[in-house]
Amino acid sequence: MTVEERGRELVITRLPVEQMGILALGLALEREEKQVLEALLSGRKVRVLESGLEYKQYKKTAPMGVFQKFVALERELREMGVCVIRDRHW
Repeated sequence: MTVEERGRELVITRLPVEQMGILALGLALEREEKQVLEALLSGRKVRVLESGLEYKQYKKTAPMGVFQKFVALERELREMGVCVIRDRHW
């Protein structure tokens, strides 16, 4: 995971599938995951670049069930307060 501080915002520029699942569970196994969870808990804005969501690279090759699992994880992150933004807004 690659995270950048932007004022009071935290921007995730790269989110691998493994860390996406961990964050969606509210867990923090690495420093970056802890940084994201602490930001959310403290009311800071957390954004993730849409192009940084690794699972989207596998849309054409992953079985539909697997891909849909990651779509659901993205939805859970959104419900936790993570905003997915398009690169042109970055």
